[in-house]
Amino acid sequence: MSDATSAKTRTIHPLARQYELWPGPQGYPWADSGIRLWTREGILRRVAAGRLMCTWTTGGFSEPTDGNFTMVSYSDDDGRTWMPPRVLFRHTHRGLFTTELFVPREGEVHAFLQTYKLGVWMTQLNSYRAISRDGGRTWAGPHSIPGGIHNVWVNQGIVHSSGRWVIPVSWAEQMGDEWCEPTAGAPPMTPQVGDRVPPLVQMPYGSDHPLIYRTANAWAHRNHRYVVGAILSDDQGATFRLCGYLCHDAPRHFFEPKVVELSDGTIALLTREIQDGWLWRSESRDGGETWAPLRRTDIPNPSSKVKLLRARDGRIFLLHNPSGTDGQSWGRRNPLSLWISDDDMRSWSIKVDLVTDSARNLNYPDGYLDEEARELRFAWEDAYSVYIMHFPMDVTAADVR
Repeated sequence: MSDATSAKTRTIHPLARQYELWPGPQGYPWADSGIRLWTREGILRRVAAGRLMCTWTTGGFSEPTDGNFTMVSYSDDDGRTWMPPRVLFRHTHRGLFTTELFVPREGEVHAFLQTYKLGVWMTQLNSYRAISRDGGRTWAGPHSIPGGIHNVWVNQGIVHSSGRWVIPVSWAEQMGDEWCEPTAGAPPMTPQVGDRVPPLVQMPYGSDHPLIYRTANAWAHRNHRYVVGAILSDDQGATFRLCGYLCHDAPRHFFEPKVVELSDGTIALLTREIQDGWLWRSESRDGGETWAPLRRTDIPNPSSKVKLLRARDGRIFLLHNPSGTDGQSWGRRNPLSLWISDDDMRSWSIKVDLVTDSARNLNYPDGYLDEEARELRFAWEDAYSVYIMHFPMDVTAADVR
């Protein structure tokens, strides 16, 4: 779909200001190279005074697949202008996804990234961290996450009022009988478990990437469950430990959790589920050491990542797609909305649709609160372009009518 077509189907709230960061008016730089024109998951952070950093994933035909890599753009004037985008992280033969830019203090950025292979979807991740101590200009790593944390999908973290780093994660666990991932053509050996030969999916030799992706995706969901928890650090990221084991028999595919600190120090966690149609919630009252069982909320969700932010005045901002599913299939990620709570998420006093689109999904908002400018600033994408949006923090009920 062209940008001209999306303009005909899209409505943006009149109080919002928006800028297309990628690919911009010049279009994709490799449009004639055979690489699909595809983008996913923008992450926007203020990494130092006046310095912003935005990353996103592209490359390959979709995600997660071999050929995915991370691009980045920087701004040194608080977002008024942006430097030309460039590659930030790229692996030689595995797909790569940067899923969190954790900024515990000015100038310091911990980029958490995962690599994977097309045929196993996200069930066999290699997890890494790269660190910059000069606002993203130079990087050390990527190195393994210290503490034996090696097969997790890392999400938005917080610095708790105690000083502890609490970074939510999700991971896949093998549950079914199809132990070995699908093969394209005959495998070199027959799988065996004792006297038993476990089931194996064999695709035709020469199968193309879309077929491998669909087959591997189905294999992953049949034979795994997705669990959420948090990695904690009490030594400024020198070491981490995994706490929490949040899962369910049905539904069983929870991933991409987000956390926020409530007024009494409790940590609330919201997580998506693949087809249930609602966000699920847990809480920790001991800084992430232990977690209450997951329970379904009354917040609809079409299996899409959300963003949670807490302002200095205690208000909690939820960026999400408040539309569910039928419990069987994926729902549409439309609209992209902001909900604001002034009572620790017991209720939502403000509900405003920031973007609506009858044709495209509105995906994965991620950003920060600029308390001085009194603005919510975040990146989002529609699978083709990455946008930066500014919206007033102090919007009232009268503004959204």
